[in-house]
Amino acid sequence: YAVESYLEQILTHGFFHADPHPGNIAVDDMNGGRLIFYDFGMMGRISANIREGLLEAFYGIYEKNPDKVLQAMIQMGVLVPTGDMTAVRRTAQFFLDSFEQRLAAQKKEREVGALEPGFKKPLSKEGKVQKKNERLAAIGEDLLAIAADQPFRFPATFTFVVRAFSVLDGIGKGLDPRFDITEIARPYALELLKFREVGVEVALKDFQKRWDRQSRAFYNLFRQAERVDKLVEIIEQLEKGNLKLRVRALESERAFQRVATVQRTIGNAVVAGTLVNFGTILYLHSIRVPAIAAYAICALFGLQALAGVFKVKRLDKRERLITGTA
Repeated sequence: YAVESYLEQILTHGFFHADPHPGNIAVDDMNGGRLIFYDFGMMGRISANIREGLLEAFYGIYEKNPDKVLQAMIQMGVLVPTGDMTAVRRTAQFFLDSFEQRLAAQKKEREVGALEPGFKKPLSKEGKVQKKNERLAAIGEDLLAIAADQPFRFPATFTFVVRAFSVLDGIGKGLDPRFDITEIARPYALELLKFREVGVEVALKDFQKRWDRQSRAFYNLFRQAERVDKLVEIIEQLEKGNLKLRVRALESERAFQRVATVQRTIGNAVVAGTLVNFGTILYLHSIRVPAIAAYAICALFGLQALAGVFKVKRLDKRERLITGTA
């Protein structure tokens, strides 16, 4: 009830209770288990543009269309389009496929009576590690590319939304570790989408999309000659060597990152060793204050060298996970 209530508050009304901890929610056991909310001092508001984006994202997830999901995220301001969106799209497709497979498995388990609606079978520790390794092996390079480009943003509006659902998820898992907020949200979201599909709004939107497509097709009809000329010009520039193509090799980027880290670590270690020798010489000649300063600076460089060693180990571990040799 709480999850469905929040989905309706956020997606339908755009105004929601932002502090749903157990002290602010009660259950009326005398009237069919109705929810009772207390303390409206912390409320959140979702703009119409973001609500529309959330609904479009639900459409994309329902249709397993990563392009529609990414477009909805751009509309909400969560995703900033970069020059190369291939990694983001592949990652979205992977998670959509994984989400669909998980729901299909849960549906099958419910059909044989092994699982209740709204709950999932908890994974063992080994199963979680295996899932993580499979995920990294499948999209590890894409995740690294996304981490480097940093196309995602987190609007302040979503802070209360994430907090509310985190608290609800914690309450659910506290009552039953199998609690799965995503499975509860999915049928409600589908019901909301079906409700939205009834009416003039969707008919007008569909007509607008069709009109836009026809307008673009008509416009492009008169631009074919111009585009052919542009294509010929690009080919000529390639032949003359005036056009450079930038190819991104993620393996090389990771190798360069490791080399740069090793170089910095060696440099810090050399400086630390030099300062130790220098400080020792000064100390033996009873020049105490400069010697102590040299030792202090040596400690800073030594800590940086130690941090560099641990970073190299992390990079090596990440590389083994991505290549599947862990």
